[in-house]
Amino acid sequence: MDRHCNGLKKCCLNPCGVTCQSPVGLELVEGLPEVPTNVRAERRKKRTVYIEWSASRGPGRTLYLIEERHHSGKVFKEYKLSEWRACSKTWKISTSLRHFMKAGSWYQFRVASVNENGTCGFSENSLPVRSTSPKPPPPPQNLTIGPLIVRNGSLTVKLQWSTLRSDLPLHSYKVFCSRRLHGAKALDSVLVQQYAVTKDKTYFVLRDLQPNSQYFLQVQALVSFGDERIKSEKSGLVLNTTEYINASNSQELEEMNIQTKIEDIRVHKIFLNGKSLVARIAWNGTNDISKYSIAWWKGPCHRRSNGYNHFVTTKEPYFDIKDLQFNCTYNVSVKEIGDNHQVKSREDTSITFETPSCDTFRTTFKLTCS
Repeated sequence: MDRHCNGLKKCCLNPCGVTCQSPVGLELVEGLPEVPTNVRAERRKKRTVYIEWSASRGPGRTLYLIEERHHSGKVFKEYKLSEWRACSKTWKISTSLRHFMKAGSWYQFRVASVNENGTCGFSENSLPVRSTSPKPPPPPQNLTIGPLIVRNGSLTVKLQWSTLRSDLPLHSYKVFCSRRLHGAKALDSVLVQQYAVTKDKTYFVLRDLQPNSQYFLQVQALVSFGDERIKSEKSGLVLNTTEYINASNSQELEEMNIQTKIEDIRVHKIFLNGKSLVARIAWNGTNDISKYSIAWWKGPCHRRSNGYNHFVTTKEPYFDIKDLQFNCTYNVSVKEIGDNHQVKSREDTSITFETPSCDTFRTTFKLTCS
C-alpha cells in the first residue's frame, strides 16, 4: 500500500492504525544530496513553463527529478489537484517544459535531488501557476448519418461524430434538429429541437422524423471550466428524408450496410482568386461514382452570423467554394448520387473549417480590410 503515500513516505503499522510515515534520520546519512529549496515556476509563451530551484552541490553528479500535478478551473483549489506525476529530469538547476501547459489549468511542481547514494525526497511544492485562459473547444468533427429506416411507421436515423479533443474536461454534447416547415408565408418557419448527450457517447438516434422533409442536424460540445461550461461552435449537416427503407426488409438492410460513404474529406487549400476568397474541398473519389452532392452553409462570423444553405453537384472529387467571407466558420457535407440523382451513399460526410482573417492576405494582395 506504499503507493498511497507521497514522496519517500511508507505505509507503517502503529498504535493509530496504518499511516504514511516519513523516514527517520535521512539527514544523518552521508553522501545524500540535500533537498532542493525555493522551487519557482513561471509561465512563458506558447504553453511553456520555466522551473528553477536552489540546490547545493553534493559529491558526484546530481540528477533532478521534477513532478507536477494540476487541475482545470478559474480558481486554484488544492483538493482538486491530480496525483503527482513525473514530467521531466535534468542535470541543471532549471528547466523549460515546452508545449506542456494545458489552457485553463493550474499547476504545481516539486523537485527531488538524486545521486548514486539515493535521495532525501522532494522539495516543498511551488506556488501554483496558471496557464493561459481557455478558448472554446473545436466543433465536433466527422459528422455522419446512417441509413433512414422505417420502424413502426416513423423514420429513425443514427447521427455519429468523432470524440472531442480538448485541453479541458468534456462535460457533454448537445444535438440540435431543425426541420423546415413550409407554410403560406414567404419565409419558411423552422422547428428546432435539442437533446443532451452524455460525454461518453459520440452518437444519437433521432426518432419520429417525417418523410419528404429537410432537416438540419447540428452537434455542439461543452467542456468544464470549473463551474462554467464553455461551448464549441456547432458543426452540422443537411438530412433529406426522401430516401428510406423498411426495417422489415432484411435484404435492403444488408445492402445498406455495405454501402460506403465519402472518405477523407478535407480542406485542400484556401486562397484568393481576384478578390474572391476560395476554399477547395477535396475527398477520396470512387471509380463507379457518377456525381457528388455538396451542401455548405455559413456559421458564426467575426461580424455577422446569419448563413444560408447552398447545394451543388459535381463529377470531380473536389469543389471550389467561392466568395467566402473572412473570419467565418463554414460547414460542408458531401454525398454520392447517381445519374438519376438517386442517393448512393446514405451517410453524409462533413467537415467544419474557419476562413483566415483579411490581414492574412493584405501583405501579398492589395486589399482594404474593414
